[in-house]
Parts: sequence; structure tokens; C-alpha cells
Amino acid sequence: MKKHIDSDEKKVKVSTLVYGILILFVVVLLVGSILAYGTNTEIGNKIAVKIAKVIPFPAAIIGWTNIVYINDVEKNMASVQKFYQTQDFAKEGLRIDFTTENGKKRLRIKEREILDKMVEDKIIEVLSKERGLSFGDKDAEKVVSQKLAEFGSAEDFKADLLKSYGWDVEEFKQRIVLPGIYADALASKIQAEELGGTASAKEKILQAQKDLEAGKEFVQVVRMYSQGPSREKDGELGWAKKDQVLPQLQEALFGKSSFQKNSIIESSIGFHIVEIENSKKENGEDILQLRQIFVSKDSFSDWLDTQKKQMKVSLPLAEFTWDSKKGMVDFRDEKMREFEAVERAKFQGDASIMF
Repeated sequence: MKKHIDSDEKKVKVSTLVYGILILFVVVLLVGSILAYGTNTEIGNKIAVKIAKVIPFPAAIIGWTNIVYINDVEKNMASVQKFYQTQDFAKEGLRIDFTTENGKKRLRIKEREILDKMVEDKIIEVLSKERGLSFGDKDAEKVVSQKLAEFGSAEDFKADLLKSYGWDVEEFKQRIVLPGIYADALASKIQAEELGGTASAKEKILQAQKDLEAGKEFVQVVRMYSQGPSREKDGELGWAKKDQVLPQLQEALFGKSSFQKNSIIESSIGFHIVEIENSKKENGEDILQLRQIFVSKDSFSDWLDTQKKQMKVSLPLAEFTWDSKKGMVDFRDEKMREFEAVERAKFQGDASIMF
């Protein structure tokens, strides 16, 4: 009889413990949800972030089933802050300061940008898979191997990742490489199958090339044929490092082979004739002063913007909203939207607005 009672007591204790754990989980979930989605205070956000490390709260939901998690947004935020802390922007005549009241607001701008980029990456992945494009670790590993070969030393590459972003190679693959593979593959497929305009753009750049070879001034040809923001500056692009130009231009401008004047370079966005006006070295790195004549193809970015505007995106976070007219993450608070617009218009060398 006593054994039977003891057994019943044990069952009661176990069930009480289970119920207690479930109740605690529900309370934590409720508190976390309120802090993550219902408040916009600094202390509330900090507590929500800690809870989000254990419970995967959504920061954005794309098409009902594709989710960007708060914890991943915070990890990317931490990496960006680490990047700013480890770079010497003073050498470039730039500054970075997140400690002031305005600095804290600029940090919120970085969070908005990061969330917007993560939503875009997820949308690109969704659109890619709808068109039969799917990639995984093996594809990412190939790209990482190429990067390691370019860097010269695997250990140096890993050390630089850790120092600049706090990432290991696996995090680099998931956060940078795979989204890049999806974006490049989708852009190529859409450009080849759904967008036109390449033939007319090529005809236009060939005519620009003929005019240059016939002796016309570069600026004159820019004004006749060029498109895009650089046209308003007579083609001037300013000083640029290798990683600041399009991948398709990197080899032509910074490669070991000699640069061919007036040559046409095709990129993912159009056709370029680039002229190197001057060059210098800083810390052993080549920096070129460039100007260009640019003729655009039908733009993948424009196509993607249209797709983003049509996509169902929900943002449960208190601070952000999805602007379907612009196809982007924006602040709910009008004052923050105005603050960002003003800061971008007068950035005055603030690196946090530029990068």
C-alpha cells in the first residue's frame, strides 16, 4: 500500500514539474513577445534580444512560411558594429560614433538596413527556388575556396573574418556566400530569360567606342551615350579600390593583364568603357581614379524591386514596417524616417551613413 502511495506521489511530483516548466515557458514566451513586438524601449529591446537567443522570434515573415529571425538580425548587427570598431576610418577622412544620441539613431538606421537586406535575401531565395534554382553547402564551399585562393592564406582569411566581423568560415558561408550565389544565379537567369534590351544596349556602347577611337573627347561621348548617376558628373567615378567596383570590372581594371584602353566590359547591369585617369598605392593596395561611359541593360534590380513590391511581407517588430509601395523595410516612426533622410543628405564624412 505504501509503495503504491509513494508511486502516486512521484507521478504527482513529475507531472507538477512538467506543468511548472510549461507554465514558465509560456510566461517567458509571453514576456518575450511583449518586449520584442509591443515595446520600443532600450531595456526592453535588450531583454528581448536575450530571450530571442533561446526562443526563435520572427523579425519578418515572407510569403507566410519563410522567416527571418530576430536572433539572426542581432548577430548581423553585432558583426556590423564589430566591423566599425576594427576599421580605422580616420585614414579615409571619415568618422564613426554610435555613442551620442544621434549616433544611437544612426545605429537604428543600420538595423533597418540589415533587416531590409535579410528580407531581400530571403525573397531572392524564394524567387530562385520557384525557378528551379537551389544551392547548398557544396556550392558555398567552392566560392569560399576561391576566396581563400585570392586571399593567399587560409589562416589569414580566417583571422581577418574573426577580427573584422567575429565570424568563422561557416558563418561567412551562410551570411554572405549563399545569399550571393542565389542573387547571382537568379540575376543571370532573369537577364537571359525574362529581360530584353541587351542587343540595343550593346549597339549603343559599340557606337560610343567607335566615337572614342575616331578621336572624340571622353566627356563628349559620355554626354552623348552614357546613362546612370555618373553621367551627371561627366562620367567621373572618383577613386576606387578593387572591392569597390563590380566583380566583372575587377579583373579588367585590377588584374595582372594589361588594361586595354576603350575596351568594352560587360557586367550584370550593362556595358562599360572605363578610363583609368590616375593610380596610387595605399598600404600596398592599388587605388584607381576612374571615369566611365555606361549603357544599362534592362535592370535585374528594377525587376527585383517589382517582385518585392508584390511579395507578402509581415514585420511584427514594433519599430519597423514593410512599405509595399517601395518594396522595403522602413521605420514606423515618421520622425525616424525624416532623421534618416536628413542624415543621408548631409552625411559629411560619417562612415555609418556611407557603408
